[in-house]
Amino acid sequence: MENKFLFNDSIIVRFISLFVIGAILFTAVWYLSYYFLPEGIMQGKTGSAIIVGSDVAPTMLDEWGTIVMWNLGALLLIVLVNFIRYLDRIPLGYVTPLGTITLYAVFLGTNSFSIPMAEPMAPTLAVLLRGGPYEMTAYILVAVATYNQSRFALTNNSYRISPVPRLSLEQWVGIGLAITLILLAGWHEAAMIMAL
Repeated sequence: MENKFLFNDSIIVRFISLFVIGAILFTAVWYLSYYFLPEGIMQGKTGSAIIVGSDVAPTMLDEWGTIVMWNLGALLLIVLVNFIRYLDRIPLGYVTPLGTITLYAVFLGTNSFSIPMAEPMAPTLAVLLRGGPYEMTAYILVAVATYNQSRFALTNNSYRISPVPRLSLEQWVGIGLAITLILLAGWHEAAMIMAL
């Protein structure tokens, strides 16, 4: 049976559906991380932390460029993963932003960022003053905008290659909005880092 929300023809319905799932997941993991995991448990243990390091860039523009490049890379990864459809139904690109949201919630709750905050952030709406939630929103947006671009369908013990439809105008708008969110959230995040 097709999910009438996650696979709806409307990008708005798909976005709201995946956003609600992501928000619930984010809130639950953030709460559990803040109250039950030790501070800094993930600090310096991710690929980006190892490659980029924990040094602040010399200028805000350099810091913004680094943040934007990592996030645009994440958007591209979501598009590429969306080329695969599991059991010929579920676009794997839906899983990628949910995994990223989970990691962000752990980082936020345990203050495991490469450039840490003064203390872990308690679960509050103050998170909306950070760039991360908007980056996560962009990940969800690009996932739902490219959900029907699966070229490879993984079925039981085999795979097949499928033709894909062209992107519609609303899908291109979704991708454009996702990129815009990444650019703006990156600028905000760079400003916060430079102010530390």
